Amino acid sequence: MGVLDQASRYAAQADPDAVVGRLLRGGSISLRFRAWVDTRTTPRPGHRDRTADRVAELVRDAIPDQLWLLIFEFQSQHDPDKLDVTLSEAGQLRLEARHGDDRRGKYNILTALIYLRGACPESVLDMTLPGGWGTRHEALVWNVGDDDAREALDDLGAGTTTWGILFWIPLMRRGDDPAVLVRWREEALRVENIRVQADLMRIALVFAELAGRLIVWSNAMKEWNMIESQLVWEWTADARREAEVATRREDLLLAIKERFPEPIPEEIVSLINQQESVELLRDWFRAALRAQSLEEFFAVLRR
Repeated sequence: MGVLDQASRYAAQADPDAVVGRLLRGGSISLRFRAWVDTRTTPRPGHRDRTADRVAELVRDAIPDQLWLLIFEFQSQHDPDKLDVTLSEAGQLRLEARHGDDRRGKYNILTALIYLRGACPESVLDMTLPGGWGTRHEALVWNVGDDDAREALDDLGAGTTTWGILFWIPLMRRGDDPAVLVRWREEALRVENIRVQADLMRIALVFAELAGRLIVWSNAMKEWNMIESQLVWEWTADARREAEVATRREDLLLAIKERFPEPIPEEIVSLINQQESVELLRDWFRAALRAQSLEEFFAVLRR
């Protein structure tokens, strides 16, 4: 899992009300977060394992027995297949997930695409015939970069959103405004838990780097007396290292697929995805370019 996935999942889990509220803003039905749901399943033979980034259980107070699952998928860049993936995830959860004391209640399913950068070009998968017959799948979308950082802070001050919106501010429009940074620090210091304050800072730096605003945010953090600036730089370096590891894994797998026509054994994929050493991944990449066969490359991994 890359650093951006980790940061997104953590931010959503730390304060789900902020993300759920933003996704459902303007809707005609009021739903509230109730719990996170573990939806990991053992895939059937021959089927791919589909595990969403996060799945929240929502309740409608007017009809408390009617429960919903909201599937989150975070995107740092557009994946043209992701909308189809959410349809598959929704179908799987509709078929398999159950609630209630007798575990017989079926959930209503919602899906959400949260774009950390850029905008979702299409949120509707329309497979209907003239007259309306067929399947239509529509995802909720939050293009974080389209939100205005000042307005988000105003909403926080007015109580119409919750403190977790602070995680996402660096990605928003005007997220590098000096006045925004000052207000962000003021609001972050109101969070009572010191550990959560530190996590806010770390996630903000990860997102600021994605948005091309790392220098501005790092300088602002160095002026924050809550921690030593050296720690901020250590966190930033750690985030960069995680991102480099994820990139090298992806490049290595792509190189193997391009060089060798046969399917990559799961053992190789698992070994690569578990490797944390940038140096070793670099050596494996070179070995993949030199190897004459997949078996020859696999022998390098076994050493």
